Amino acid sequence: MKKIAFKQHTISRSIVVHKDDYKNYRDDLHNDFKGRCGYCDMPQDLITTSFHIDHFIPQKVFAGKKDYLKTDYNNLIYACPKCNLSKGGKYEGDLEKDHGIVNGLFYNPVDLDYNTVFYRDKWGGIHSDDAKGQNMINILKLYRPVHQEAWLLENLEQLSDELFNKMNAESDLTKKDMLQKAYNIVSTEQRKLGKRFRSTFRESKFQQ
Repeated sequence: MKKIAFKQHTISRSIVVHKDDYKNYRDDLHNDFKGRCGYCDMPQDLITTSFHIDHFIPQKVFAGKKDYLKTDYNNLIYACPKCNLSKGGKYEGDLEKDHGIVNGLFYNPVDLDYNTVFYRDKWGGIHSDDAKGQNMINILKLYRPVHQEAWLLENLEQLSDELFNKMNAESDLTKKDMLQKAYNIVSTEQRKLGKRFRSTFRESKFQQ
């Protein structure tokens, strides 16, 4: 099976001013995570639902023990609704003994390049040869069609844009006509998949 890179961008944390409400970090997270889910890499602009702010070490774990983690920017992950709801309060570790932001069930997407753990097949399916990575796929349900279709839709949108630009720049009429036909096919499929993807994002079949 051909292995395709899991993602194309790098996540890095900015130095931000401390805020008393973690929800006020939304713009900072959007910028640092390049508008993508830290776990599955879905772009936020593919859906009409707002992204969530995930606590890498869950709130129910640190509540009453290390409450500062609620607004610690290093403990916040920009996440799509599917990944955040699947992750929930799942946690493994020793809150008192572990140093830093640690949750043994998951690789921190800021600290580790997910390209070293995950890869995609030619249809966008997410895979891993790493035991912890495979466990993350199961916990976060990264095998669901929603994650595959998001990748396919984004690639169709990019291909459609490339064909459109080449078509407009081409002076040879024969080549221009060929590019026009290719563009029409790709853009049609893009619209069909996009309409289905967005209209069914909340439906139960995407939970399977």
